[in-house]
Amino acid sequence: MRNILRRLAARHRTFLIVTAIVLAGFQLLISAIVAGVDVESAFAQIRAFAPPALLPFIEQSMIGSPQGMLAFGWNHPITHALLTAVAITLAARAIAGEVENGAIELILAQPISRAHYFTAHTTFGISAITFIILSGVAGSVLGRQLFGLPPIGIADASRLTVNLLLLQGSIYAMTLLLSAFGRENGQVAIGGVLLAVVSYLIEVISSMWSKAAFLHPYALHSYFNPRRILTEGQIPTASVPVLTAFIVLMGTAAFVRFRNRDLP
Repeated sequence: MRNILRRLAARHRTFLIVTAIVLAGFQLLISAIVAGVDVESAFAQIRAFAPPALLPFIEQSMIGSPQGMLAFGWNHPITHALLTAVAITLAARAIAGEVENGAIELILAQPISRAHYFTAHTTFGISAITFIILSGVAGSVLGRQLFGLPPIGIADASRLTVNLLLLQGSIYAMTLLLSAFGRENGQVAIGGVLLAVVSYLIEVISSMWSKAAFLHPYALHSYFNPRRILTEGQIPTASVPVLTAFIVLMGTAAFVRFRNRDLP
């Protein structure tokens, strides 16, 4: 299993390091913007000119305070895009990608079980996602110190990391299930992207449009709330059990399919 982990680290090292630097830089940039802008005045102008349908989403996501704007940096599409790219790329390549390039047959021809192979990939995937998140948190901590903003407490940073890890872990597990059925890396990645985008859009639409509010519990992104974590110090009650159950369900289904499927 160690050999698989070393191979994955060598294969994805540059991609993960670049992504970590970009996310850390983006969170630092958010701190710089918040420090250089009168947030309350800017928020008042946004509210004055925003369409009425967008007001609930704007108020819920941003809040007219520096802490609220810093929280919005964690719910920004760029943050989600960077982390989701890592989750989907690693999950799609774990099985379908290795089937496509023929490497999985060579690996499993060695004295390694499918369970160990699956465990190695999931361990690497979750570790990589955690590394990217912690890099972003480090960028936020540094940005707050450099620009004289209120520091983020260890407890809030831990809650944010756990909640975001569970969200991206859910996307990873969902894509891993697609990968267990697939034979082409590209098709699996496209499927993972579509499902992640649909989840994000459902969360946004259900927040803005009251008639679509019934869809809110069905979006994975509805269970990630950095605003509540960083301004109230709480993770939404349902977030941990729902996302954890989803990861276990998708991960178990992916393993069962991988264990029983024919290769290639």
